[in-house]
Amino acid sequence: MRRFFGEVKQDKFMLNGEDFKHLAVLRFSVGDEFLGICNDEYEYLCRIDQLDKKQAICSIISKQKCLQNPKVKITLFQALPKAEKLELITQKITELGATDLVLFTSEFTVAKPNPNKISRLEKITIEASKQCQRSTFLNIHPPITFDEMLKSLDCYDAVLFAYEKQKDIEKLDLKNYKNIAIIIGSEGGFSNNEVEKILQKSPIYFGLGKRILRCETAAIMSVGIVSYFVEN
Repeated sequence: MRRFFGEVKQDKFMLNGEDFKHLAVLRFSVGDEFLGICNDEYEYLCRIDQLDKKQAICSIISKQKCLQNPKVKITLFQALPKAEKLELITQKITELGATDLVLFTSEFTVAKPNPNKISRLEKITIEASKQCQRSTFLNIHPPITFDEMLKSLDCYDAVLFAYEKQKDIEKLDLKNYKNIAIIIGSEGGFSNNEVEKILQKSPIYFGLGKRILRCETAAIMSVGIVSYFVEN
């Protein structure tokens, strides 16, 4: 069944904007049903009651918990990569069960922080959420500095640091953690000074095999493996 992103107002489900346009393109009409999501824990079975030029007003027939939503909080701390790589990361980690994406700058980042890109990434995660049938979206945070990233690590149960020289990730035991952070560098990786600062946080560091991976590959693979371990 088709999924559309809207909002619940009182006892109605409202569709407008891009999803309303998509509904119109697909020639939905009064009486048709779809599944609505609105970035909460539920999916709503909706029936279209009224269509006008800008919105659809729908009755909520039923709602139920969305079983595809992540059970464990997984935050990817990603040093800013170039735009096309960031969009790919955003799409794939949404599908793989990440809950948050925190962007940060480091010594070797080439891309510059651009708050205007956040809205583009939010659209990508909404579409990816509909595709993978989760009802909660990836939370995308504005870019922060490397030092701000380090300070924010204190509120996580486990901090994983992708570091080429360490043991493979499949040997990790993550069953008892509910709030996990993963740190991935940008195209240029981290400086020695930054690595030392991260290691002072006593992270669980791991490798991803013998080959050196691109930053987007490392990010997607890390989130995927961690999600598998914690049944996300």
